[in-house]
Amino acid sequence: ALLAALLGGLVLNLMPCVLPILSLKAMSLAQSGHSPGYARRNALWYTLGVLVSFGVLGLAILGLRAGGAALGWGFQLQQPAFVALLVYVMLALGLSMSGLFALGSSLGGVGQNLTEDEGGKGAFFTGVLACIVASPCTAPFMGGALAFAIAQPALIALSVFLTLGLGLALPFLLIGFVPALARRLPRPGAWMETLKQALAFPMYLTGVWLLWVLGNQVGIDGAGAVLAGCVALAMALWWWERQREASLAKRMLFAGVLFALAASALYFVSGLDAPSASSRAQSANHESYDPQRLSALQGEGRPVFVNMTADWCATCKVNERLVLSSDAFQNLLKSTNSVYLKGDWTNEDPQVSAFLQRFKAVGVPLYVVFPANGSTPQVLPSLLTTGVVEDALRQAAGQTPQ
Repeated sequence: ALLAALLGGLVLNLMPCVLPILSLKAMSLAQSGHSPGYARRNALWYTLGVLVSFGVLGLAILGLRAGGAALGWGFQLQQPAFVALLVYVMLALGLSMSGLFALGSSLGGVGQNLTEDEGGKGAFFTGVLACIVASPCTAPFMGGALAFAIAQPALIALSVFLTLGLGLALPFLLIGFVPALARRLPRPGAWMETLKQALAFPMYLTGVWLLWVLGNQVGIDGAGAVLAGCVALAMALWWWERQREASLAKRMLFAGVLFALAASALYFVSGLDAPSASSRAQSANHESYDPQRLSALQGEGRPVFVNMTADWCATCKVNERLVLSSDAFQNLLKSTNSVYLKGDWTNEDPQVSAFLQRFKAVGVPLYVVFPANGSTPQVLPSLLTTGVVEDALRQAAGQTPQ
């Protein structure tokens, strides 16, 4: 389980949800050309931020599950106010990288300090942000390791979560402590400012994605409120930078009001109700998951493909776009007389949570194929291919895989 967790954390660096953080680390690594000592300190602080965050998240999951809550990996993104807060974080990071304002050391930094060799706080909080943004993804090897951890005593479970974090931080640890790798990095220079500004755009795109998730969670009113809050936040940061030489009272006079307006949007979003599952649009090729419907289909002797997904799960969306929305998949459903059921875990759903617990899954995506003859269901890997899905459905229908 520890080996699987280490490999899963390593592969997590390649998953779509972690790519924005690589923008921050790209700047940090470019800066590491200052000295070997700086590179090592930066790598250690980043690793510490990742490990602390994975440890806290793991303990939170274990504690809440012990208290009866049906929570899993990425549970914090089921809270609309937290998603809205991440939108603000991504916007602030992007505006800083674009040069609208400077994240001085008083704000803790997030890996953006390009002129000084004191990036400990910045590297640490970049590690924290890496854990937060990575949590919607489930990489290969991760699912089994996390499922094992949930069923173990706290000490063993915590070791699995920490090893997962170590895998995520491992590439940057190697660059920091292996001089041969560090020497391959380009030397710092004026080009870094251009790179910093260019890497702001992944931050903005991540904010757009999170805003889309929020709209699906609480509707257009919530998304609109957070958009207005984004404008207030941008104005507050702009004013704060423009008045850098002014007294603190003068800087707070206007900026404080704008920050309060941005915070009020979070309060508004937290009070909105989630749309019912039936009100969410669904594709013509699938039905909403329902345990009774699944039992009825099994009674009819039909193969069933169950997809447990969430809007904040980037891996889920990649699989749906490349495999489950394709014409080949729809034709496969027809040729095998299969039914496609889709469960939505964007917001907490007791039926989806019960299904995840049944198969000892700690999060989404989860893909399960139920054979027509009622035999043991088959759990598919978290990264789908057309071939894997076709073989599973044809076997479930009693057909010879092509």
